[in-house]
Amino acid sequence: MKKVLLFLLLLLTVALPYEKKSIVERYTNYQCGPCATLNNSWYNQTISALLDTNSISHIVYNVNWPGPNDPMYLFNSIDNAARWGYYGVNAVPWITVNGATISSSQAALLTAVNNGNSLYSPFKIVLTPERFSNNVFNINVKIYRDSTDQSSFNKTRLRVGIIEKTVTSPPGGLEAVYHDITRRMIPNAKGTLIEIPEPGNFVEYDLMYIADAPFLQAVDLNNLEVVAYIQSDVNKEIYQSISEEISFSNNINSAFLSSETLGASPLEIRFSSFSTGTDTTSITSWKWDFNDDGIIDSEVENPIFTFIGDSSFSVTLTVSDGINQHVRKMKDLITLFENSADILVVNGIHYSTYPAEFANFYNNSAPFGNNSVDIWDLFGDQDFNYKANPNIQQVSLYNRTIPTDILKLYKKVIWLGNNYSGDLSFWNADQVLEYVRGGGNFLLATRWANSFLTGELKNYCGITTVSGDQTITTIVAIDDSLVDMASLAVNSFIHYVTLDTTSEAIPIFDNSTTPDNWIAGFRINKDDEGVFIFIAGRPYRYDNSASYINYDFIIKNWMTASPPVNIKDGDIEIEGFELSQNFPNPFNPTTKINWALPENGIVTLKIFDMLGREISTLVNQFMQAGRHSVEFNASSLASGVYYYQLKSNNYTSTKKLLLLK
Repeated sequence: MKKVLLFLLLLLTVALPYEKKSIVERYTNYQCGPCATLNNSWYNQTISALLDTNSISHIVYNVNWPGPNDPMYLFNSIDNAARWGYYGVNAVPWITVNGATISSSQAALLTAVNNGNSLYSPFKIVLTPERFSNNVFNINVKIYRDSTDQSSFNKTRLRVGIIEKTVTSPPGGLEAVYHDITRRMIPNAKGTLIEIPEPGNFVEYDLMYIADAPFLQAVDLNNLEVVAYIQSDVNKEIYQSISEEISFSNNINSAFLSSETLGASPLEIRFSSFSTGTDTTSITSWKWDFNDDGIIDSEVENPIFTFIGDSSFSVTLTVSDGINQHVRKMKDLITLFENSADILVVNGIHYSTYPAEFANFYNNSAPFGNNSVDIWDLFGDQDFNYKANPNIQQVSLYNRTIPTDILKLYKKVIWLGNNYSGDLSFWNADQVLEYVRGGGNFLLATRWANSFLTGELKNYCGITTVSGDQTITTIVAIDDSLVDMASLAVNSFIHYVTLDTTSEAIPIFDNSTTPDNWIAGFRINKDDEGVFIFIAGRPYRYDNSASYINYDFIIKNWMTASPPVNIKDGDIEIEGFELSQNFPNPFNPTTKINWALPENGIVTLKIFDMLGREISTLVNQFMQAGRHSVEFNASSLASGVYYYQLKSNNYTSTKKLLLLK
């Protein structure tokens, strides 16, 4: 009898295969008639029954068609657009189950769910979502791996969404109530690339979201749930999902926001603590470690810290209420950026939607000719090998807005837009205009130009009207230095412009099928400012050889403006600050650093090492406007990379120097 009991006990301790819980992802729009018909006929009732039996997780993403002003889409446009682009959604209603698109029928849905739930899953997810008194959300996710699993994994991500279970229809909506609407993806729709645990082990992730004012105004905090799922970005298969309601927590919690997470060195960051004590205690101490070296850098609640270098920094905040403490570490939170070329090509084209055209476009250097460039992909990692082209020096896979200080690292920027799947979310016409007025050279090539050429930028160019949707077969060169570009496939949703008679813009492209007053491209270069150039059309649809010729000429001959520094000798006024590159560089052991001041002021010039530690102060004094220089002797230092930073009044500039002994 004892042996039987022991055998049963051993059976209970053996890990059983994990049951899979299917996830249904739904795409809809508040003015989609077929969506409303489908929901009312069977979808809502069927989903409700599956949720009641804990058979599925369910999450809904809104698109911007047929109703472009869908408030549920607009509230969370970046996440929604990223998810529809991920699957190539081009119609609604649209349903995927476990990462596979199915037909919009009840039978297809139930079959896909049942088949999914019958499968073995290598993972189990334990999800603990909490909300604190100051509306900070902490989402703890533990991912366990089956002890017998021998599968291989590649590009596997954890995706987490905060959903609102019911949303009352806004004006114009075709349904009374909408269900399981995505309000935020944490940290974003790209998710978190997970470290696959060893069989029988687990990994843990603490995700944080601090609700902002628009979120608090639009969302019912008592009607929220968290959905988490593990998905392969190789074949889009979803291995496991889970959903849990958010509970209120009274524990001490460390939480904080940074004013920025990415920028050019030196990068000044303001940190704001959103930490909370319990209902009977308050936070009494804050200890910040900004570079993961175990040394406390600040004990101020909301500190400011300047990061220097060209790497990523983890930030840790330890808070205490005098009784207990809580530690939050944000790994690689701050990243400092350096450019490798003078030209930045911003990709706003979704690779998986146009794979052949996309590959030919970049592999043939069509958008940048015979020039070295850096790439910034607005969609993040699209699994495309840019570096197969030797002209491409550096690739930045950031699914986000480009910080202004990074934009200004480049003398020339080429923005390849498409206004599909989310690239427009990161466009800022005011930022572009500031860049051009500061001496930068900017080329915009896109379809649906009416969404890009807006506000003050439109006025700056002297644009009076933008056309409706057009289809172009050939873009005709007006300038003799350019060549015509034929469209190799349907080049639709193209917008032309007309220019005011007082506009300084010079037309460069036309389309012979349109009236003479419509133009398909122009360039404008105002005195002491940079160049702005516009080319209408899907850039990847034009003949690659013709594009290569045109872009190469434009880059080398028209995108040549420089920032208006205009520093002069004698009694002539110096109109801008300037910190020159040290010479020689590399050096051993001495080098000269030159700078110019447009006004009198206190000047500091300091040397820092790779970790941002101050090595030497070369200058710290009041100085007259004019040109200045100092010699730096590094005979006591080891070989390596160092930084020199000039500060005067509101001006700060940092450059790299290389000591080689």
